[in-house]
Amino acid sequence: MNKNKNLSGFTLIELLMVIAIIGILAGILIPTVGAVRTQANLAASKAQLSNYVTAITMFKGEYGYYPFSDAQTNNGANINSLSSDFIETLSGRNDSGNSISTGGNRRRITFHSFSESEFLLKDDDSLDYSTIADRFNNSKIFIAIDGNGDGEVSVPGNNKLKSSVTAYVVKDTDTDAPAYSLYD
Repeated sequence: MNKNKNLSGFTLIELLMVIAIIGILAGILIPTVGAVRTQANLAASKAQLSNYVTAITMFKGEYGYYPFSDAQTNNGANINSLSSDFIETLSGRNDSGNSISTGGNRRRITFHSFSESEFLLKDDDSLDYSTIADRFNNSKIFIAIDGNGDGEVSVPGNNKLKSSVTAYVVKDTDTDAPAYSLYD
């Protein structure tokens, strides 16, 4: 009895070549996915800043003045008070969800509804509902308001920008979060 078997399969060299090609493709793909994720977070963070600027502009349209006394007393100084006062003034609500009238929002109008993704994520993975942060968990967010009415705001680099309200974020070296602005 003659048994001729045709053995078919992959050789060790062929398998190693396939594994090497998959490794090279993964090495190219993984950094690309990270860059796309960073760009998506940057776009979402800029949209978040734009929403704050719109809310502040709507507040001015409703009441005839800008919120936040820092902007009034410091002739349009950049403010980083995106804490409880900022949240309560623009949302018309406090941390408990109760209607309030702080920051000059006498009519308790909701100019912006804050979502959970806009709050600082603490080290214990709980949210700090009194501090605003961007998608990179950076709370170094600044709002520049034209408090003196000259039609300009000061932005980093000793530059004047023809705008009544804008926003920017300073690089956070602790978390390696990038710096960006609405006026780029």
